[in-house]
Amino acid sequence: MHENYMHDFIIRICKDIGPRESGTKAEEQAGDIIEEEMKKLCDETHQEEYISSPTAFLGFIRYGAMLLIGAIVLYWLSLLKDLGMLQITPELNLVFMFIAAGMAVFTVIYFIFEVMIYYEIVDFMFPKRKSKNIIGIINPTGEVKHTILFAGHHDSAYEFNTFYYLKTLGAVTIFLGYIGAIILSIVIVLKLIFSFLSIDWTSVFMGFGIFFLCLLPIAVVYIFFHSYKSVPGAFDNLSAVSVTLGIGKYLAENKENPEIYPKHTRVHLISFAGEEAGLRGSKRYVQAHCEQLKESGAVLVNMDSIGVKDNIIIGKNELLIGAKHNKKMVEKLFEIAQNSKIGAVIGTLPFGATDAAAFSKKQLPATVIMAYPHKLSLPKYYHTRLDTPDVVEKGALGQALQICVEYLKYLDKMD
Repeated sequence: MHENYMHDFIIRICKDIGPRESGTKAEEQAGDIIEEEMKKLCDETHQEEYISSPTAFLGFIRYGAMLLIGAIVLYWLSLLKDLGMLQITPELNLVFMFIAAGMAVFTVIYFIFEVMIYYEIVDFMFPKRKSKNIIGIINPTGEVKHTILFAGHHDSAYEFNTFYYLKTLGAVTIFLGYIGAIILSIVIVLKLIFSFLSIDWTSVFMGFGIFFLCLLPIAVVYIFFHSYKSVPGAFDNLSAVSVTLGIGKYLAENKENPEIYPKHTRVHLISFAGEEAGLRGSKRYVQAHCEQLKESGAVLVNMDSIGVKDNIIIGKNELLIGAKHNKKMVEKLFEIAQNSKIGAVIGTLPFGATDAAAFSKKQLPATVIMAYPHKLSLPKYYHTRLDTPDVVEKGALGQALQICVEYLKYLDKMD
C-alpha cells in the first residue's frame, strides 16, 4: 500500500533537505515539507514550537572523556605518592583524589542520567534552540470515542565516528567506556575513603591503575565519539515519517469507504523534532498535552527505523530508559502482524530510546514498531553517512502501514 509514495518521500527529503540536525534550519525545513504534505491529507495541521538545548545530549561526551583522562592522571599521581616515587604532601594527595573523584563521579552521573535515561542535567551549559513538532489531525465521521497517534521523527543523528570507522568494534568501545568509567569512579572513591582510614591497599590500587592506563585509548576515542555533521537519516527516521504520511494518504483516498475510514477514532499524525537530541520533541509534546491525552484515552503507535521486510519488531519495553510499553497494544499489534502473514517478533530495545518512551514513562499507552535488518542488532549504516534511501525496503514500509491501519480499524470498532 502506497510503497512508492512513502519511499519517494524519503528520497525527496534526503535530496532536497539532506541531513537534519536537531534545532537547525534543515530540521525546520523538513518539518515544513511534512506539514505541506499533511495539509493534503488531514482536516487540520499545525506546528508546535518548543525550546531545548539539543547539543547537550551528546555534546558533553567529549568533555566527560577529558574529565576521565584527568581523573586517571590524578589517580596515578596519588598512586606514585603511595609508592614513594613522588614527593608530595598528604594534603596535596587528598586534593588530587577529591578532584579526581569529582571528575569521575560527575562524568558517570552525566552518562547515566543524560545519555542513558534522558534527564536534562547538563542542558544549562549548552545553547538554546527552537524546534517544531508537526501535527496533522484527521477527524472521524461520527462521535469521537477514541484517539490514536501515529508518529515518527524527522531530525537526523550526528554521525557516530566510532560506528563508521570502527564498525562492530564501535559498540564494544562504547560498552567498555561505560563500564570503565563506573569502575574508575568507584575505585577513586574507595581510595579516598581508605586514605582517611589509613588502610593500605596500594598493591590492589596499583592493579587498578594499570587497568585505567588501558582505558586511556578508549577515553581518547570517546573524545571523537561523534562528529557535528548529521547523517541523511533515511532509515532513522524518515522511514517512520513516510509511514505516518502513508497512513494519512490511505485514509484520505478511502474517505468514502465506511469499512476503512474511522467512524469514532480521531487520528493524529505526528512528526516529532529533536528525537536524536534525547527525545526533546516528544518529551515537550507530552508535557504540553499529558492531561488532555489521558482524558481522551489516547494511544500512541510510534515508529522508528523501518528498514527491512518481515523483520518487524513490536517493542514491549526500552531497557536503558526504563520504559515499559502497553502490553495489550503490543500483543494486538503482534497478532495483526501474524494474521497478515508479516514476519514479526515482540522485542526489547536494549539500547537508546524512542519517542514512545516519553509516553510510556508518563503512563500513556504506547509502543513502537521497528524493522531492523537483524532483529535489534545495529546495522552498519546506523547513525552513519550510509543511512541513505537505498537501505530502506519499500516492502517494510508497506508492512508497517498495513499493521497500523489494521490496528486503527480494530480500535475504531471497540466500544
